[in-house]
Amino acid sequence: MRTAVFGGSFDPPHNGHLALCLYARELAGVERLIVSVSKNPFKALADASDDDRAAMATLLVAEINAAGAFAEMSGWELRQPGPSYTIDLLRHVAALHPGDDLVLLVGEDSYRQMPQWRESREIAQLCDIAVFGRSGSVLAVGSCGETLPPATLIDFDMPVSATEVRRLAAAGQPISHLVPPPIAAYIASHGLYRV
Repeated sequence: MRTAVFGGSFDPPHNGHLALCLYARELAGVERLIVSVSKNPFKALADASDDDRAAMATLLVAEINAAGAFAEMSGWELRQPGPSYTIDLLRHVAALHPGDDLVLLVGEDSYRQMPQWRESREIAQLCDIAVFGRSGSVLAVGSCGETLPPATLIDFDMPVSATEVRRLAAAGQPISHLVPPPIAAYIASHGLYRV
């Protein structure tokens, strides 16, 4: 089975995440998708709590599965002490699903940071890497000048960011055009991102 891993802070999940997951099913031949909520060591502390981020990721998975069940939410990273690392998540998934072909789904910006990730060279030995980025991108060299691991580029340009969603929510502005409806309702009902 081809199992994809898509990790992120999901603070909050947005339409770009939803579209990427649905594209992965069609364009990367993914049969199972694990959406993992992380404690990213490269990002500042999350604005929403771990429980809220896990709840919103669960809502995202429900939206993904509306087109046919193949996704599940994992809170494994949240239960680990300290920050979470992709290499540990991949080893965990490989142990859970021995024999599966693993594929790591990443955005172009994250992919360019991969040389800085813990045990980054081992990541490409554990899985294929599918990079969702703008068409015409050159992915041979990262911004730090180091060679990036082999990857498949999937043309995907959806300019939605969690930062923008948080900014609009904090200002009391509509976010329903940027996030799936259940997530917009969750953010409103829990008063998330309000200053």
